[in-house]
Amino acid sequence: MTEAALCVIAESPSRLETAQIFAHNNKLPLLEARNPDCALQLCYGDERIELFDSKLNTGIYVDFVEGALAHRQQYGGGRGQAIAKAIGLKKGNTPSVLDVTAGLARDAYILANLGCKISLVERSPVLYTLIEDGIRRGLEHESSKPVLENFMNLINADACLFMQHMPRDRLPDVIYIDPMYPERKKSALVKKDMQILQHLLGKDDDAASLLDTALNNATQRVVIKRPIHAEAVSDIKPATSISSKKTRYDIYLCHNKSES
Repeated sequence: MTEAALCVIAESPSRLETAQIFAHNNKLPLLEARNPDCALQLCYGDERIELFDSKLNTGIYVDFVEGALAHRQQYGGGRGQAIAKAIGLKKGNTPSVLDVTAGLARDAYILANLGCKISLVERSPVLYTLIEDGIRRGLEHESSKPVLENFMNLINADACLFMQHMPRDRLPDVIYIDPMYPERKKSALVKKDMQILQHLLGKDDDAASLLDTALNNATQRVVIKRPIHAEAVSDIKPATSISSKKTRYDIYLCHNKSES
């Protein structure tokens, strides 16, 4: 994302200083109001921080209290969900998880609700800020506070470098990778929130290198989320896959051992 395509909007006087710091640290223009000439706008409002897309005329933000995540927290199907099976959640086994493509933290929150200690790595300062703001608001509510406080740890870093420098005595059981979904050519466009992420992040071309690095740094398995009919991200063949209606989880087994 180029500087001209992304700007910071200080909509609320109470958030001005925070917006100024983000704009300064990331060398981005700071405006007082939304501007249609700016393609993507990180808007600091009274209630939340939102990434607004001028072209789509809509925005995204992270919310652990209301909406789809809150509904799934209550009615999501527990450990019977495909993602839970793919991670290896079962009686007597609740693995630790490193999510190296945190995105909007949706899958991470689902796994945290199921009892997984999960660290989220996100290299995009914009997405990191959205998640951090979602956590800040979520900690104010009794339904989401215990999960966010006890099971989720957010890290702003390059995922490959972070994995390469993890202490060998603290390797995660599972590393989870959710690459940007490939562009659709003959079918309907992906949902608007995913379109906004594509506009922000551009083409995702490092999934294969993430897999290679992850295989050397997980003790049990690496799980990659894919569209149901998409090709695998690498020539390395998964040990197995678990599918839901629209999603496939490719599972790669590991044999690394944490040093005691």
